Amino acid sequence: MVNVDIRDAVAMVTMTRPEQRNALGPDLIEALASAVDRVEKDDHVRVVILTGAGTVFSAGADLSSMKSQGAGDPEANRRNAIAMGGFFHRISELPKPVVARVQGPALGGGVGLMAACDIVVAAESVFFSFSEVRLGIVPALISPFCIRRLGPSAARRLFLTGEKIAARAALPLGLVDEVVPDAELDVAVARVVDALLQGAPGALATAKRLVAEVSRMSLEDALPHTADVLARVRASEEAREGISAFLEKRPAAWRPRRD
Repeated sequence: MVNVDIRDAVAMVTMTRPEQRNALGPDLIEALASAVDRVEKDDHVRVVILTGAGTVFSAGADLSSMKSQGAGDPEANRRNAIAMGGFFHRISELPKPVVARVQGPALGGGVGLMAACDIVVAAESVFFSFSEVRLGIVPALISPFCIRRLGPSAARRLFLTGEKIAARAALPLGLVDEVVPDAELDVAVARVVDALLQGAPGALATAKRLVAEVSRMSLEDALPHTADVLARVRASEEAREGISAFLEKRPAAWRPRRD
């Protein structure tokens, strides 16, 4: 259900259920979680790309599974929801940059999956939809990630209408970070990955965590916290290497060899 291809410090994680439009049932979520565990533990992996096989990125929740969960034991239903929601959090908190390569439409939970990633690059032909209300459900588990990208006003409209939104229209809303012609998708993703590989692995992890932490703080709380972070980071081995490399006009140790 999931293929992991690791090359040159980059892990391509691909959902491989095109016949089911990469619907997010419990089995696919479990396979994705295992793949994420694998790439997190692999010290050679510095950047993760998440994509889908076939013409659809992800059609969202597996409706057959959702129907059976809703008809089953209430506590088991809740445990399943927590497990699924936990995976979106897992993607968001992974200490390595995650780039969503969106080659086809994303619906419901599929939008949430890409929204949990750090950077979203989408093909021009794709569209997105929060279609849950048209099925009598709501985009609950994905709402923290989608509202964080869209803001409350845009999220309210899209959550309520379930309307389709084209990739170009999603760009100014912040749902995606870059939209390119379909034929240029891989080139655009490679460009983003190359930029990420210029950064030090530890600094990237800290910067990702910093955004999450500071966005929840008041200005008063942010000052001592960010001062602590800077004091710790600039005393690190990475900082010593990075600053020395800059002053000596040479590539830092973590830069790709081709540089």
